Amino acid sequence: MTDPQQAPGRRPGMQKTPQQEAMSKMMRFQMIYMVISFASIFVITNGTLRGYIGTYIGYVLMPAFGFNFQYPLLTIVLVGVLIGLITSIPRYFFTDWLKMGKMQNRMRAFNKVINQAYKSQQKDKIQKLQKMRMDMSMEQTTLSMNTMKPLMVFTIFTLLLIAWLYYFLDALAYQVIAFPWDFEINVATAHLWLMPYWIMVYFIAIMVFGYLTTMIIKIFDFTYKVRKLERSLENADYN
Repeated sequence: MTDPQQAPGRRPGMQKTPQQEAMSKMMRFQMIYMVISFASIFVITNGTLRGYIGTYIGYVLMPAFGFNFQYPLLTIVLVGVLIGLITSIPRYFFTDWLKMGKMQNRMRAFNKVINQAYKSQQKDKIQKLQKMRMDMSMEQTTLSMNTMKPLMVFTIFTLLLIAWLYYFLDALAYQVIAFPWDFEINVATAHLWLMPYWIMVYFIAIMVFGYLTTMIIKIFDFTYKVRKLERSLENADYN
């Protein structure tokens, strides 16, 4: 007789292991992220679609960051700062920093042990440690995936802002603008390898202000948690 609790079409003993479940989730996440990436490339490289998006987004962004086309470099930097702030704040709160710190400490201790095993040529120990490394790598990948999932919506928002910047720069009455290190750069033709020059400035602004925002939040958040823990310990001592 068939077990009523057994799912139809599933053979006994065919349940997925935790590693297989984690791998399956990771593959689904990678597929979704790949689709979003290809869609982003299509939107950015399609001038017509990019123009439509830039036109409608411009109704919101032009009054705030357009400066009537007078300061294009400032516009590029401020949009990068905006993205850095918007992405770094949720990324901080969706990241399990304590778990990440514990995992990093485990990896450092693990690397010391496996290096010693290789030096002493302990083959049995090396095989066991390699299996542990696979499990730890899967755990680390799962942690990173859980952190990145909520940020996928901000990837779409970033895409919209890049489309608007393309539209903004195309609408400039002049193409040569001044950068701090060069006063005559043509934003329409200047490239750094394959990357347009202005995108390099845009990403630098994102990374710098995103990093600073994360560090500031981390200082205040960890300080608050430490003080809260100290108060709870003091209250416990008095009781």
